Amino acid sequence: MARNEFPLSKQVTLHNIVRVQQVIDFFVLSELQNGRLYNNELEQRIIIHLGKQSPVNVGVNNGYLSTRLKKLTEEGHVSRAWEGDNRYNRYYQITDRGNVYFKELLKELPDQVDLAINTYTNFKQYMSKFGHIPLN
Repeated sequence: MARNEFPLSKQVTLHNIVRVQQVIDFFVLSELQNGRLYNNELEQRIIIHLGKQSPVNVGVNNGYLSTRLKKLTEEGHVSRAWEGDNRYNRYYQITDRGNVYFKELLKELPDQVDLAINTYTNFKQYMSKFGHIPLN
């Protein structure tokens, strides 16, 4: 057989299966469905949901969460406000445009997450082939 006679073509790149930005946006918009929340409340809820049934609390870099909240605000998906002079303690609320974006994510993400689970399961199986190699 000639080399690369039947090459495989990629349909999706690994980094585009589920982007962190989509995960954060989904968490933020879903948590805001029931009313406004502060940045630190959003962060705590992400930790709670990602750490379920795990020995490790998984969260998001605080700077990245702030960046996503700023972007969601700029795109009109959330509004932010603060009480009095305390501009550092902002609360966020979903907008009508944010609800439309949330519904788009709700349509797209399940298939992407299934693909990610399958991809990482295959990768884990691939890695197990090298378990016999001494690491010292």
